[in-house]
Amino acid sequence: MTYDELVVAVTDYCENTFPTVDMDIFIRQAEQRIYNTAQPANLRKNVTGALSANNKYLAAPNDFLSTYSLAIYPVISTTATGTSGAFTLTVASSTGIATGQSVSGTGIGTGAIVRSVSGTTVLLDVANSGAVSGTVTFTGDFLYLLNKDVNWIREAYPNTAGRGEPQYYALFGPQSNDVNELSFIVGPTPNLAYQAELHYYYYPVSIVDSTTGTTWLGDNFDSVLLYGTICEAFVYMRQEGDMVKEANDRYVQAIALYKNLADGKQRGDAYRDGQVRTQVA
Repeated sequence: MTYDELVVAVTDYCENTFPTVDMDIFIRQAEQRIYNTAQPANLRKNVTGALSANNKYLAAPNDFLSTYSLAIYPVISTTATGTSGAFTLTVASSTGIATGQSVSGTGIGTGAIVRSVSGTTVLLDVANSGAVSGTVTFTGDFLYLLNKDVNWIREAYPNTAGRGEPQYYALFGPQSNDVNELSFIVGPTPNLAYQAELHYYYYPVSIVDSTTGTTWLGDNFDSVLLYGTICEAFVYMRQEGDMVKEANDRYVQAIALYKNLADGKQRGDAYRDGQVRTQVA
């Protein structure tokens, strides 16, 4: 269902013509209710960022609504040398380099993994494909952070506490007058530079503002968008109670299907959860 089709349908159902400004308000209010009732995987985003050493704060995207997951992984870049065919590297600094990290750079063999570290000598599990020189990058495994309250992190990891690999995070809030500039706080304070990967829920572009006149919601769950908008229009019209109830009942049925996808089908599979069965009389 496109924006134009939605406007026509609401006008026909309500048997009333609304000013465009009012119709757009009805639609936006309906979308807000829908998106805060359930968030299917289609309405998640994935972004990467960077945590710098000795900085406990991480900026959140401006369209951030809520967290699905936050993970970090170490990325250590240092200069290194090595000969072709050898299994070792000599690095300028081994700080943060650990067994199991993947290695990339000029002359590094495909899929190389760190087997051991001794001083500035790093032993790899595959031979160098050529002479190693310049910057070499070591990337560690993902670590998913656990959500805590800000006050818990402040007390557990005060400013005078030691640095380390972050284990926890909390939504800290704005650090400026712009309420859209949310940030996270992590604990303990990072001892190294880490890459961060955030999966989060967001408000998609409204069908009112879509340049194509379409959205995922309109294409896949037009019923919930239609009846949600009609409910808002009926309130505006001060419609009779029985008509309001009829529209709301249709909306409840439609939103149940939406939630069934977001909170049910997309969070399981037949192998682990079994197929949905309906009792036969």
